[in-house]
Amino acid sequence: MILPNCMGGKKILVIDIDETLLNIEPLFFLERFRKEYREYEGAMIFDKYYISPRPNSKEFLKKAKRHFEVIAFSVIEKEFTKHKLEKLGMLDCFSKIYGKESLIDGKKSISVIAKDLNRDIKDIIIVDDKPGQILEKDNVINISPWFIGSDKYDNELIKLFDRLLKLNSAEISS
Repeated sequence: MILPNCMGGKKILVIDIDETLLNIEPLFFLERFRKEYREYEGAMIFDKYYISPRPNSKEFLKKAKRHFEVIAFSVIEKEFTKHKLEKLGMLDCFSKIYGKESLIDGKKSISVIAKDLNRDIKDIIIVDDKPGQILEKDNVINISPWFIGSDKYDNELIKLFDRLLKLNSAEISS
């Protein structure tokens, strides 16, 4: 799918999945370290893992879709990422998903997305908890990682959305 350059002025928001938008952990780990995973929204996946969305992730995605073309990028296989997003009811929030198959030398690349979607690299913002995993350093926003058993009231995505709106409106008006 190629996005036209005139997406109504929408920039592309690329979101890292693991530890940015959701977390998946083996049950034995959660039980051994007494992580109260049942207190978190989520589901069993692959019979021995628990997957949970970061607090406020669904609201964040719903709002983001109104202002951005939203794309997922993960360092694991695309099909596995799709399955995780589907399990949490988030798959339809993304227009495209990139996975391990799209990495360059083991790193994510904004250029890969720009070329694939026929868009200017300046129109792409990427959010990741590990910015060192991204080849380009421009348009990268760092977010703290989130794990099951940590802050149930995490509001990093709310703060991120406010920041994204400010960036978006500043660049549109200039």
